Amino acid sequence: MAIQTTAPITASSAHTPIKSTLETTFQAALEHARRLTAMHGSSNIDVAIAWGTVEELLTAKTIKHVPVETAFARYCAANPDAPESRIYDC
Repeated sequence: MAIQTTAPITASSAHTPIKSTLETTFQAALEHARRLTAMHGSSNIDVAIAWGTVEELLTAKTIKHVPVETAFARYCAANPDAPESRIYDC
């Protein structure tokens, strides 16, 4: 039995914020794990994998993703006229 751990990307969901996509995926995985538990009991390997997926998604939801400013980004902010700081649209 295959377990889908990520939401499919469609044209409408391509611009969805990560948090809402992660929340939707978490809710789907939680429902899936509950249904598998009801169908097979708690000693089935598929149930264990499904609950492991729920735990991983819960961990991902709680981690705060802070954008990291690189040294190059700091250099470009300090030297906007430097050739390296120019952005070209092709």
